[in-house]
Amino acid sequence: MTAFREAFPILYVDDVRRAIAFYESALGFETACRRPAEGDATFAFLRLDPLGIAVSARASATDPQRDFELCIYTDDADSAAERLTENGAGQLRAQQLLHIAQPT
Repeated sequence: MTAFREAFPILYVDDVRRAIAFYESALGFETACRRPAEGDATFAFLRLDPLGIAVSARASATDPQRDFELCIYTDDADSAAERLTENGAGQLRAQQLLHIAQPT
């Protein structure tokens, strides 16, 4: 059976810098990593032990309605894709990352 681990939400925002500042100052999150490391961040993983969330720049040109994504790591993306689609998920993209849509 495919193993999944380390699930966390990715929140798509219009202003990553502002979102980081909010989660750090208002809620006590700490930035664990950000991309790029210097300059204006387009992505950041924010930790509030034992879990975390990510904030990412909204890709308004390609998907203006996307506000949220759930990231779940696995060691075998091909088996994960097969298992998820067998259970009704719709596959959106398959690369090193697998993006799926929940069953409707």
